[in-house]
Amino acid sequence: MTKLLVAAALTLAATLAQPATAVTFPTLTTIYVGSGVYDSGDSTNAGVATVVSCSNVSGQSANVRFLVLSAAGTAAGNQTLNLQHGRSAVVATHGAVSYSEVAALGTGSLEEGAVLNIESTQSGVFCTAAIVNAAGFAHEGSPLHLVRINGHPGAEE
Repeated sequence: MTKLLVAAALTLAATLAQPATAVTFPTLTTIYVGSGVYDSGDSTNAGVATVVSCSNVSGQSANVRFLVLSAAGTAAGNQTLNLQHGRSAVVATHGAVSYSEVAALGTGSLEEGAVLNIESTQSGVFCTAAIVNAAGFAHEGSPLHLVRINGHPGAEE
């Protein structure tokens, strides 16, 4: 009887420890919003840029869209990438020395009131963002707080 209870307890613990299954959204769905996006308007590897890094752990490939709106609300940058499971991608408002970004959004100069909207077809995509010295070789900068919308089951951010 004791062996049966131990086996049942171990099975229950293993079941509870399993990662939650990612939600597949029918269309690109907002997963993050962040305000305070900034770009000095300088050329690649100069000035200040906002860098966004996203990783896909959903178990499937995901389309991920990065939309930057200026402080006035107009689209300043818009890029959609296909991100395979287990891969990460970096996008930036313009190129930065310390990051091998997949895409430079080419936003031009942005005031601090600019907004970043990240959309995905999978809930298992997780992102961070920072405002960085584009000419710096160290990963120095100020984190940009992203608010999670349409969260991943079982995850707390």
